Amino acid sequence: MNNPCLLIILAILPMCAFAAPVRIVANEQGFEAPAKVSAGMRHILFENRGHAVHAVMFVKLPKGMSAGDYLAQVKAGELLPKGALDYSGAGLTSPGEGTELWLQLDAGEYVLICWHHPRVSVRALSVQQSKGSDDAPPKEDVTLKLSDFRFELSGPVRKGTRVIRIETPGPSMHEADLFRLLPGSDAADVRRWYKQDELEGKAPAIALGGILDNHDVARVVWLRKTFIAGRYVLHCAMPMSMDAKSGEHQANHADAGMVLAFDVD
Repeated sequence: MNNPCLLIILAILPMCAFAAPVRIVANEQGFEAPAKVSAGMRHILFENRGHAVHAVMFVKLPKGMSAGDYLAQVKAGELLPKGALDYSGAGLTSPGEGTELWLQLDAGEYVLICWHHPRVSVRALSVQQSKGSDDAPPKEDVTLKLSDFRFELSGPVRKGTRVIRIETPGPSMHEADLFRLLPGSDAADVRRWYKQDELEGKAPAIALGGILDNHDVARVVWLRKTFIAGRYVLHCAMPMSMDAKSGEHQANHADAGMVLAFDVD
Protein backbone atom coordinates (compact mmCIF):
# COMPACT_ATOMS: atom_id res chain seq x y z
CA MET A 1 0.00 0.00 0.00
CA ASN A 2 2.29 2.75 -1.31
CA ASN A 3 -0.39 5.10 -2.67
CA PRO A 4 -0.24 8.25 -0.45
CA CYS A 5 -3.71 9.41 -1.54
CA LEU A 6 -5.22 6.08 -0.47
CA LEU A 7 -3.50 6.36 2.90
CA ILE A 8 -5.01 9.82 3.42
CA ILE A 9 -8.50 8.58 2.51
CA LEU A 10 -8.24 5.64 4.90
CA ALA A 11 -7.13 7.99 7.68
CA ILE A 12 -10.08 10.31 7.10
CA LEU A 13 -12.77 7.60 6.85
CA PRO A 14 -13.09 6.92 10.62
CA MET A 15 -13.75 10.64 11.24
CA CYS A 16 -16.49 10.62 8.59
CA ALA A 17 -18.26 7.55 9.96
CA PHE A 18 -21.82 8.10 11.05
CA ALA A 19 -22.44 8.12 14.79
CA ALA A 20 -24.43 5.22 16.18
CA PRO A 21 -28.05 6.02 17.09
CA VAL A 22 -28.83 6.85 20.71
CA ARG A 23 -30.57 3.70 21.99
CA ILE A 24 -32.99 3.93 24.91
CA VAL A 25 -34.78 0.89 26.32
CA ALA A 26 -37.61 1.23 28.85
CA ASN A 27 -39.05 -1.25 31.34
CA GLU A 28 -40.64 -1.11 34.78
CA GLN A 29 -37.23 -0.65 36.45
CA GLY A 30 -36.34 2.44 34.44
CA PHE A 31 -34.23 3.18 31.37
CA GLU A 32 -31.22 1.56 29.76
CA ALA A 33 -29.50 4.51 28.09
CA PRO A 34 -26.05 6.04 27.60
CA ALA A 35 -24.70 8.38 30.27
CA LYS A 36 -23.62 10.96 27.69
CA VAL A 37 -24.26 11.86 24.05
CA SER A 38 -22.99 14.52 21.67
CA ALA A 39 -24.96 17.71 21.15
CA GLY A 40 -26.66 18.30 17.81
CA MET A 41 -29.28 16.57 15.71
CA ARG A 42 -29.51 13.06 17.15
CA HIS A 43 -31.06 9.86 15.85
CA ILE A 44 -33.01 8.28 18.74
CA LEU A 45 -34.09 4.63 18.86
CA PHE A 46 -36.63 3.96 21.62
CA GLU A 47 -37.89 0.51 22.60
CA ASN A 48 -40.35 -0.63 25.27
CA ARG A 49 -39.34 -4.00 26.73
CA GLY A 50 -41.59 -3.68 29.76
CA HIS A 51 -45.08 -4.94 30.51
CA ALA A 52 -46.74 -1.51 30.69
CA VAL A 53 -46.93 1.52 28.43
CA HIS A 54 -43.80 3.71 28.55
CA ALA A 55 -42.51 6.95 27.02
CA VAL A 56 -39.28 8.95 27.22
CA MET A 57 -38.96 12.72 27.50
CA PHE A 58 -35.66 14.63 27.21
CA VAL A 59 -35.63 17.47 29.76
CA LYS A 60 -32.78 20.00 29.90
CA LEU A 61 -32.06 21.10 33.47
CA PRO A 62 -31.23 24.67 34.50
CA LYS A 63 -27.86 25.33 36.10
CA GLY A 64 -27.83 24.24 39.72
CA MET A 65 -30.62 21.66 39.36
CA SER A 66 -29.68 17.99 39.65
CA ALA A 67 -31.65 14.99 38.46
CA GLY A 68 -32.54 14.39 42.11
CA ASP A 69 -33.82 17.97 42.48
CA TYR A 70 -35.96 17.58 39.38
CA LEU A 71 -37.40 14.26 40.60
CA ALA A 72 -38.24 15.80 43.99
CA GLN A 73 -40.32 18.50 42.27
CA VAL A 74 -42.05 15.91 40.08
CA LYS A 75 -42.95 13.85 43.16
CA ALA A 76 -44.34 17.04 44.71
CA GLY A 77 -46.73 17.31 41.75
CA GLU A 78 -44.91 19.66 39.38
CA LEU A 79 -45.49 18.83 35.70
CA LEU A 80 -43.10 21.54 34.52
CA PRO A 81 -40.42 22.23 37.19
CA LYS A 82 -39.32 25.85 36.96
CA GLY A 83 -36.39 26.42 34.62
CA ALA A 84 -36.39 22.91 33.16
CA LEU A 85 -37.03 22.73 29.41
CA ASP A 86 -38.75 19.89 27.56
CA TYR A 87 -36.86 18.75 24.45
CA SER A 88 -39.43 16.29 23.08
CA GLY A 89 -39.00 12.51 23.02
CA ALA A 90 -40.93 9.36 22.18
CA GLY A 91 -44.60 9.38 23.20
CA LEU A 92 -46.65 6.55 24.69
CA THR A 93 -45.36 3.20 23.46
CA SER A 94 -46.98 -0.18 24.08
CA PRO A 95 -44.95 -3.20 25.26
CA GLY A 96 -42.94 -4.71 22.43
CA GLU A 97 -43.18 -1.55 20.31
CA GLY A 98 -40.53 1.02 19.44
CA THR A 99 -39.96 4.12 17.38
CA GLU A 100 -37.30 6.27 15.72
CA LEU A 101 -36.89 10.00 16.12
CA TRP A 102 -34.53 12.71 14.97
CA LEU A 103 -34.41 15.68 17.34
CA GLN A 104 -32.07 18.50 18.31
CA LEU A 105 -30.27 18.32 21.67
CA ASP A 106 -28.32 21.32 22.95
CA ALA A 107 -25.34 20.91 25.26
CA GLY A 108 -26.21 20.66 28.95
CA GLU A 109 -27.40 18.35 31.70
CA TYR A 110 -30.65 16.47 31.12
CA VAL A 111 -32.94 13.89 32.62
CA LEU A 112 -34.82 11.20 30.78
CA ILE A 113 -38.27 10.69 32.29
CA CYS A 114 -41.34 8.55 31.70
CA TRP A 115 -44.27 10.57 33.05
CA HIS A 116 -46.32 7.45 33.69
CA HIS A 117 -43.61 5.93 35.90
CA PRO A 118 -41.76 9.00 37.22
CA ARG A 119 -40.74 7.50 40.55
CA VAL A 120 -38.40 4.99 38.88
CA SER A 121 -38.06 6.17 35.28
CA VAL A 122 -35.74 9.15 35.71
CA ARG A 123 -32.17 8.97 34.47
CA ALA A 124 -29.44 11.61 34.20
CA LEU A 125 -27.99 12.32 30.75
CA SER A 126 -25.10 14.62 29.85
CA VAL A 127 -25.24 16.21 26.37
CA GLN A 128 -21.75 17.40 25.50
CA GLN A 129 -20.35 19.73 22.87
CA SER A 130 -18.64 17.83 20.08
CA LYS A 131 -17.00 18.46 16.73
CA GLY A 132 -18.84 15.44 15.35
CA SER A 133 -21.46 15.72 12.64
CA ASP A 134 -25.23 15.75 13.09
CA ASP A 135 -27.41 12.74 12.33
CA ALA A 136 -29.13 13.89 9.16
CA PRO A 137 -32.91 13.30 9.26
CA PRO A 138 -34.37 11.28 6.39
CA LYS A 139 -36.53 12.86 3.71
CA GLU A 140 -40.11 13.13 4.91
CA ASP A 141 -43.08 11.47 3.19
CA VAL A 142 -45.63 13.72 4.88
CA THR A 143 -45.65 16.74 7.21
CA LEU A 144 -47.70 16.93 10.40
CA LYS A 145 -48.41 20.36 11.92
CA LEU A 146 -49.44 20.74 15.57
CA SER A 147 -51.56 23.87 15.73
CA ASP A 148 -53.94 25.23 18.37
CA PHE A 149 -55.86 22.87 18.72
CA ARG A 150 -55.75 20.60 15.71
CA PHE A 151 -53.54 18.22 13.74
CA GLU A 152 -52.88 18.99 10.08
CA LEU A 153 -51.47 16.25 7.81
CA SER A 154 -50.12 17.44 4.46
CA GLY A 155 -51.29 14.25 2.75
CA PRO A 156 -52.27 10.63 3.27
CA VAL A 157 -50.06 8.23 5.22
CA ARG A 158 -49.36 5.15 3.10
CA LYS A 159 -48.55 1.59 4.12
CA GLY A 160 -44.89 0.79 4.70
CA THR A 161 -42.06 2.58 6.45
CA ARG A 162 -42.80 6.31 6.38
CA VAL A 163 -41.13 9.46 7.69
CA ILE A 164 -43.26 12.22 9.21
CA ARG A 165 -41.79 15.69 9.66
CA ILE A 166 -43.50 17.25 12.70
CA GLU A 167 -43.74 21.01 13.09
CA THR A 168 -45.44 23.08 15.81
CA PRO A 169 -46.87 26.36 14.46
CA GLY A 170 -48.51 26.59 17.89
CA PRO A 171 -48.42 29.02 19.46
CA SER A 172 -48.95 26.54 22.31
CA MET A 173 -46.74 23.54 23.10
CA HIS A 174 -48.21 20.30 21.76
CA GLU A 175 -47.49 16.60 21.60
CA ALA A 176 -48.65 13.89 19.21
CA ASP A 177 -49.22 10.43 20.64
CA LEU A 178 -49.83 7.96 17.82
CA PHE A 179 -52.21 4.99 18.20
CA ARG A 180 -53.42 2.19 15.93
CA LEU A 181 -57.00 1.38 16.91
CA LEU A 182 -57.99 -2.16 17.79
CA PRO A 183 -61.14 -3.60 16.14
CA GLY A 184 -64.32 -2.15 17.59
CA SER A 185 -62.59 0.92 19.09
CA ASP A 186 -62.66 4.57 18.09
CA ALA A 187 -60.96 7.86 18.97
CA ALA A 188 -63.38 8.50 21.84
CA ASP A 189 -62.28 5.23 23.45
CA VAL A 190 -58.67 6.40 23.31
CA ARG A 191 -59.61 9.66 25.03
CA ARG A 192 -61.45 7.83 27.82
CA TRP A 193 -58.64 5.33 28.33
CA TYR A 194 -56.02 8.06 28.47
CA LYS A 195 -57.83 9.77 31.34
CA GLN A 196 -57.72 6.64 33.51
CA ASP A 197 -55.12 6.64 36.27
CA GLU A 198 -51.96 4.80 35.18
CA LEU A 199 -53.68 3.94 31.88
CA GLU A 200 -55.43 1.01 33.54
CA GLY A 201 -57.97 -1.21 31.86
CA LYS A 202 -57.99 -2.83 28.46
CA ALA A 203 -56.33 -0.53 25.93
CA PRO A 204 -58.46 0.32 22.87
CA ALA A 205 -55.37 0.80 20.71
CA ILE A 206 -51.68 0.02 20.32
CA ALA A 207 -49.53 3.00 21.32
CA LEU A 208 -46.89 3.54 18.63
CA GLY A 209 -44.70 6.28 20.10
CA GLY A 210 -45.39 9.61 18.47
CA ILE A 211 -43.58 12.63 19.92
CA LEU A 212 -43.72 14.64 23.13
CA ASP A 213 -43.75 18.41 23.54
CA ASN A 214 -40.93 20.91 23.17
CA HIS A 215 -40.63 24.24 24.97
CA ASP A 216 -39.10 25.68 21.80
CA VAL A 217 -42.03 25.27 19.41
CA ALA A 218 -39.78 26.22 16.45
CA ARG A 219 -37.97 22.89 16.76
CA VAL A 220 -38.75 20.22 14.15
CA VAL A 221 -38.83 16.50 14.97
CA TRP A 222 -38.78 13.64 12.47
CA LEU A 223 -40.60 10.38 13.21
CA ARG A 224 -40.09 7.13 11.29
CA LYS A 225 -42.65 4.33 11.66
CA THR A 226 -43.78 1.29 9.73
CA PHE A 227 -47.51 1.55 9.05
CA ILE A 228 -49.83 -1.35 8.29
CA ALA A 229 -53.39 -1.03 7.04
CA GLY A 230 -55.75 0.18 9.76
CA ARG A 231 -57.28 3.17 11.49
CA TYR A 232 -54.99 5.44 13.47
CA VAL A 233 -55.44 8.24 16.00
CA LEU A 234 -53.29 11.26 16.86
CA HIS A 235 -53.93 12.58 20.37
CA CYS A 236 -52.53 15.58 22.28
CA ALA A 237 -52.69 15.25 26.07
CA MET A 238 -50.93 18.50 26.96
CA PRO A 239 -52.79 20.18 29.87
CA MET A 240 -54.71 23.35 29.05
CA SER A 241 -53.15 25.05 32.08
CA MET A 242 -49.36 25.20 32.36
CA ASP A 243 -49.85 25.36 36.14
CA ALA A 244 -51.54 21.93 36.22
CA LYS A 245 -50.31 19.47 38.83
CA SER A 246 -49.71 15.76 38.35
CA GLY A 247 -52.34 13.54 39.93
CA GLU A 248 -55.06 16.09 39.25
CA HIS A 249 -57.76 15.60 36.63
CA GLN A 250 -57.43 18.58 34.33
CA ALA A 251 -58.63 19.51 30.87
CA ASN A 252 -56.16 18.79 28.10
CA HIS A 253 -55.78 19.67 24.43
CA ALA A 254 -57.69 16.55 23.36
CA ASP A 255 -60.68 17.91 25.30
CA ALA A 256 -60.39 21.05 23.12
CA GLY A 257 -60.63 18.90 20.01
CA MET A 258 -56.98 18.04 19.32
CA VAL A 259 -57.65 14.48 18.19
CA LEU A 260 -57.40 13.22 14.63
CA ALA A 261 -58.40 9.82 13.22
CA PHE A 262 -57.02 8.76 9.84
CA ASP A 263 -56.86 5.58 7.74
CA VAL A 264 -53.86 3.80 6.26
CA ASP A 265 -55.03 1.75 3.27
